[in-house]
Amino acid sequence: MMNYESIKSVLGLSDRSKIAKKRWLILAKVLKGSSCEETADITVSIRRFHSFGLLSQQSLKNDIWDTDKDSTWYLYTCQDIPGFSMHIRHLSGGITAERLNGFNNTGNVCVWPSEEVMTYYCMQHVQDFKGLRICELGGGMTCLAGVALGVYSEAAHVELSDGNEESIKNLQSIISNNTFDNTTISTRLLRWGSEKVEIELQSSFDIVICADCLFFDEGREDLVQMFFDLLKPGGEALIFAPSRNKTFHQFAEMAQELFEVKIDQNYDSRVLDLHFKMLKEMPEIYNESLHFPMMMRLSKQHTASSSREVTPESR
Repeated sequence: MMNYESIKSVLGLSDRSKIAKKRWLILAKVLKGSSCEETADITVSIRRFHSFGLLSQQSLKNDIWDTDKDSTWYLYTCQDIPGFSMHIRHLSGGITAERLNGFNNTGNVCVWPSEEVMTYYCMQHVQDFKGLRICELGGGMTCLAGVALGVYSEAAHVELSDGNEESIKNLQSIISNNTFDNTTISTRLLRWGSEKVEIELQSSFDIVICADCLFFDEGREDLVQMFFDLLKPGGEALIFAPSRNKTFHQFAEMAQELFEVKIDQNYDSRVLDLHFKMLKEMPEIYNESLHFPMMMRLSKQHTASSSREVTPESR
């Protein structure tokens, strides 16, 4: 079986220039009052690539759904998973600086491809989450993967988290409009930083999932610590993110101080096929460094030391 690099060689594909800073043009556009859809028109914007098409969306505009000028409800389905559906509220109006102030909030503007791919992967491996405690970290205003697991996986509990208050309000509305059977689900304002994780969350989760939160240099070490604090001994984090000017690998190197780290680019055959199709057919829009999510698996050892006891001097 050919691996990722050998396929690239055969197709004659090479890495494209790194334009990660273009992401911030989107945030600037939104702060001026543009909708998520309008931000896609930014010239050379990474947001020109919207989706891998793994999930389908159907707008729900009728009297039943509380749709206003600032939001739209969507029915999400997946053709590869018969019977799966969930209701997701997108904030579609202008987002003010006040609403985004105080934390990494680019994920609160639009749903990014990494979140879409992570959702699809989790649904393809839904049996791995049954009966477990799950947390989605930094899931933005939709937490697509976390909601999907709550609906479909028979997990014991799913915690949906983000560092922005507007996210939490939207997530609470999403929870109220979906059915989770025996899975309990809740929201949490959760930010990684120098403070300790709340006592009830320490070593509380079997699996923590996270999409595209690795690109801020100043927050990377705190994020590693957050994963460690949240996970039970023997627990795992699943992270989906693009290379983004090698920030993915910088995070992986840092995480090796506390975790066993595995990186996989061949985690799903359909995603990989779509990736190479995009590279071949949409080279002016699709940028591998910015759009193709790699998967990182962090495994916390059963004998791991208490996270805050691990200092730079003791590593």
